[in-house]
Amino acid sequence: MKILYVLNSSKYGGMENHVLDLVREMKKRGHDIFVFCPQGEMLKKYENYGALVTEKYIKKDIDFEFIENLRKFVNEKEIDIVHSHELKAVCNSLIACRKGKVKAVVTHTHTPISEWQINPLKKFFDIKIYSHLVNKYSDAEIALTESKKKVKIKEGIKEEKLVVIPNGLDMSEFEISDEKKSEYKKEIKHKFSIPEEAFVFGNMGRITREKGHEILIKAFADFLNLKNLSEYDKKNSYLLIAGGGVLEDKIRDLAKDLEIEKNVIITGKFEDEEKIKYLSSFDIFLFPTLAEGFGIVLTESLSLGIPTVCSDLDVLKEVGDGFVSFFKTGDEKELANAMLNEYNRVRDLKKSGDFFISGAKEYVKENYSMEKFAENYEFLYKKLLEKKR
Repeated sequence: MKILYVLNSSKYGGMENHVLDLVREMKKRGHDIFVFCPQGEMLKKYENYGALVTEKYIKKDIDFEFIENLRKFVNEKEIDIVHSHELKAVCNSLIACRKGKVKAVVTHTHTPISEWQINPLKKFFDIKIYSHLVNKYSDAEIALTESKKKVKIKEGIKEEKLVVIPNGLDMSEFEISDEKKSEYKKEIKHKFSIPEEAFVFGNMGRITREKGHEILIKAFADFLNLKNLSEYDKKNSYLLIAGGGVLEDKIRDLAKDLEIEKNVIITGKFEDEEKIKYLSSFDIFLFPTLAEGFGIVLTESLSLGIPTVCSDLDVLKEVGDGFVSFFKTGDEKELANAMLNEYNRVRDLKKSGDFFISGAKEYVKENYSMEKFAENYEFLYKKLLEKKR
């Protein structure tokens, strides 16, 4: 098959990495892979995995120049499948492919539009436009989980258009020994001058509004002010935020305003190979996200058996499946109390040397492996092509 992936971002993020997984896995299976995307850090990674990349940026909600370029490209290259990601790329791709020779178009907003943190009026019109175009021109709309499928149906997308395919995780990255985890933990603590005996609450991801970092900082401040926490525990509790983003300075300022900046470490952007090191340094993983399409970092945390506290979003309940603790989304007071409960539980278990979540790694391997991810997409693509014959 000739498969074209269309996206309007090349920044490091969940959607962009999802496309990278598709590029890599479909290329492994012998398909010809093409990518339409703007300049950015991910562009070179797509090329490194064998994709033929065309640098294109969608300048407007409906960009007629982009539409014409895409229409010509799919006709000249005889593309079989166009798989587009997120609102702008989907809408422009569907319009471009209406009269093109492409055999099937797959569409995907990773987090449903109704859950976006945007102006309510804009959100209303975005949902109407998206659902109309998908219902009329898309051959399949992806939902990452059953709960996200239900949300998309409420947004107006026809159920027969929806196909549930969860994200996949390359489990080989997480096959490390306890000794290696300990080595990584020491390395990260040394790098950021965190005391060796310190207890580390960790978070990983882009610092943007929808990821809930403001709630995280406020909850950590509340945690440090809890009366039933000793002065020693307060002094030796740290919050390590692995990642950077547009709100990084705002989050630093908030930590300073709350007078907890000495116990808050924000790493900024980091290389992919350092991800496992940061995760290994976490005693508890905190995931206070306000909106999520899937939450791949949750499966990464579970793959290492890290005790986890996260928002009670339906999608995270579905993915976490009883292996994590939840708090009411957006409620920093409830998060602080959940942190204390998990802190006390983990601290007691650490004395016995075994505080990792039993069975979590096996659960992720069984349900969210990269092999299953790739098989599901290849099956969908072939099924759509069969229908067109």
